[in-house]
Amino acid sequence: MILFFFFTVLLPTIFANEPVVVHTQYGDILGYQTNLSRVFYGIPFAQPPVGPLRWEAPVPVVRWAPKMVNATQPPSACPQPPVPQSKRLVRYANPQIMSEDCLYLNIFTPLSSNLLSTNPLPVMIFIPGGDFQFNSASASAYESEHLVNNTNIIIALIQHRLGVLGFLATGNGPNDIKGNYGILDQRLAIAWVKQNIDAFGGDPNQITLFGQSSGAQSTALHYVTKEMQSYFQRAIIQSAPMNFPFKTYLENVPTVVLLAEQLHCSPNDFACFRARSADEIITAQNQVNQKLTSLDLLLLLEPWLPVIDNDIVHGTLISTIRNVSFPLKPLIIGSLTDECYYMIYGALKKNVTVIEYMAMGVGLFGEKALKILEHYPPLPSGDQRPNIAKIATEWIFTCSTRVFARKAATYSYVFGYPDNTLNSLNCKDHACHADELPYIFQSFWDRFTDVGRYISHGMATYWTNYAKSENPNEPSSVPVSWPKYTSGNETYMYIQNPFQVGQSYVKSDCDLWDEIGYK
Repeated sequence: MILFFFFTVLLPTIFANEPVVVHTQYGDILGYQTNLSRVFYGIPFAQPPVGPLRWEAPVPVVRWAPKMVNATQPPSACPQPPVPQSKRLVRYANPQIMSEDCLYLNIFTPLSSNLLSTNPLPVMIFIPGGDFQFNSASASAYESEHLVNNTNIIIALIQHRLGVLGFLATGNGPNDIKGNYGILDQRLAIAWVKQNIDAFGGDPNQITLFGQSSGAQSTALHYVTKEMQSYFQRAIIQSAPMNFPFKTYLENVPTVVLLAEQLHCSPNDFACFRARSADEIITAQNQVNQKLTSLDLLLLLEPWLPVIDNDIVHGTLISTIRNVSFPLKPLIIGSLTDECYYMIYGALKKNVTVIEYMAMGVGLFGEKALKILEHYPPLPSGDQRPNIAKIATEWIFTCSTRVFARKAATYSYVFGYPDNTLNSLNCKDHACHADELPYIFQSFWDRFTDVGRYISHGMATYWTNYAKSENPNEPSSVPVSWPKYTSGNETYMYIQNPFQVGQSYVKSDCDLWDEIGYK
């Protein structure tokens, strides 16, 4: 009895937060072991992008041995402005510590993984979202100890340069700041994981790339890039605003001019830009965010994003997927029922009248407004914000995602579970943008209701089954069998209580947007 008590009660406590060392080709990494997993925070994959390396392609990290990397504390987040109130959910919190030296990744492995195993585990690399200018790999929503312990997979979360420091693009001349540095950071981080994950017990030939929001846009970009195909075997795209266009260099000019004004530089004096501190740059970025930088609403919503340079980025995601010339990898893709609900209610504090609703339609869609207003007629209740939220969700997310899915998807889903114990701001009784994250990562397990744990267990099983077998239905048992998405059979998993299989989600609405176009 004494031995039984020791092994079941005392032993887990004794070994909690014990040091763990892994041996990579670059040198040793010190992490720690908890009761649930092994954790490695802040592994460098590139040299700090500071000084002469600011606004340059990331430079691979060099061997640090005989020194050891201390990976026991979350790394600094990349510099970023305060998260706007309309986006300040539990998923997008303001980081406490930020630094331009931020090119690090976090790895979670299960206790069951043998760091020298002959049976390496599947690996999932996650790219966080945040409009390409907010968030970090160490946000509480991505805490993966429960997930890796329950599913026996490895999670890697990567950081990349954000906002001005990651996506400023002045032109493609020899002295220009060419942009897309954040995307190049992602490429290098993904390559580092593939090259070194065997040291953590992972299989470099069993990598699933996934991301949410701008992280999903990034995942989609890697998914359609020929040079990236050898770095992963399958992908999951969660809530990508596929309708958001990437900018041309010409479309970046107003943003560059306004930024230069805030930095007290001339628009082509890049030495002046480089002389400014990171704090000065982020302050200027925050000021530019509040100004009119484009007449295109979608470019206003994501002012710092990849630029079409015809090298890394060749066009919008929708145009690129339509013209891809190589075999596409397996893909899960989906969105949430009310992606834009809290955004609309955060931006529009008062009721919107019918007249205002119609005026907004004309202002946004011009000659297409009549068809849209006929399809989404004014609500008799008076306040038109629910209609606006529905239009925004379907135009930006749901229906443009269907365009991508029809070219690529193996499986499709819609997340519709509104857990009011987690939701904040204006999302009560709705499943809003980013609401699925804690359920996939099982990061708020102690705060879930019984139903919430049922949803979380089901989602985590589907996602990690897919990482193991390219089939979300096996090897572990699932709540409902998830059928494939095929031409003429557009089935999807409706993630609710209970899980259900649906057919042709909001088909008539998406048919309208296909007819009208997404720009």
